[in-house]
Amino acid sequence: MRFTHPVNTLKKLGCGLAFGAAAIMAMPTSALACTQIYMGSKLTADGNTYYGRSEDFGPRYIKHFGIEPAHKDGNEYTSVESGFEYKSKGATYRYTFVRDNPSQWEDRYDAYSEAGINEKGVSCSATLSTSYNEKAEEADPITEETGIGEYNYASVILGESATAREGVELLGSLIDEQGVCSNDQIIIADNNETWLFAALSGHQWIAMRLTDDIASLNPNIGNLTYDVDLDDTENCLHSEGIESMPKEKGFAEYTDGKFDVAKTYGEEIGEAGMHQWSRYIQGRNYFMAPLAEGTDYEIVKDEREDARATTGALIHEMQPL
Repeated sequence: MRFTHPVNTLKKLGCGLAFGAAAIMAMPTSALACTQIYMGSKLTADGNTYYGRSEDFGPRYIKHFGIEPAHKDGNEYTSVESGFEYKSKGATYRYTFVRDNPSQWEDRYDAYSEAGINEKGVSCSATLSTSYNEKAEEADPITEETGIGEYNYASVILGESATAREGVELLGSLIDEQGVCSNDQIIIADNNETWLFAALSGHQWIAMRLTDDIASLNPNIGNLTYDVDLDDTENCLHSEGIESMPKEKGFAEYTDGKFDVAKTYGEEIGEAGMHQWSRYIQGRNYFMAPLAEGTDYEIVKDEREDARATTGALIHEMQPL
């Protein structure tokens, strides 16, 4: 995205969501390789908000564009990645989609709407894959029995939601009731609001409203420092047990007396994927907020058996710029 004013700092992500080296995690890039971007309207040359993601799952991974019609009698959603089922309570909205080719999903044409916009102006980008730590997994594991996942995220949101906030609330309620079958981040937007939604564990989630004066990039880094007010429902929505569940199970983490979402649910930095750091550093440079080698990070050899290349390891905590 080049149609932007110069960005001299990569500001804090909405609701004070800051990048922190001590609390960043990612999945192995051999399975995941997406980069999510967000650019608020005050930073773009034409005054529009831009967001989306790139995908690097595999070579010649065929996509197709289409239009899902409105269904007057509602729609039933099912999945091949889990036992998820959901029946809409009324008529659905018409929406555009970009989906994986059916050959990738047992020849089903309803699979994985990665991006689209519906007749009400609600748009969605899915997904950025993330993960959780062992304590969170033990306490609240993801579920393939009933959990929603990337196969259905966008289709349910676009088919059922008249506003971005409705999409957040609907997805959150489905995770509350049926769980989630993978840890992901999703961006949901309309003409008035843009939300970053994160599935933290099997039944815990958080969503933050992004402001129009920030830029963000995320190459499968899921454990950011969520500096948010959990009681501020105007800007932050979340599962009811986001703090009480880990507190009861004995793995809640606090920083300066405040519940720390990232440390509670995310993996340690040493478990990071192989290439996320290099993409993060490249992205910071692209948005004109470069990090300094030797100060913010150093290049080290990845000694793990499945290492295919060198990887960057952050060595100092990065404060909000």
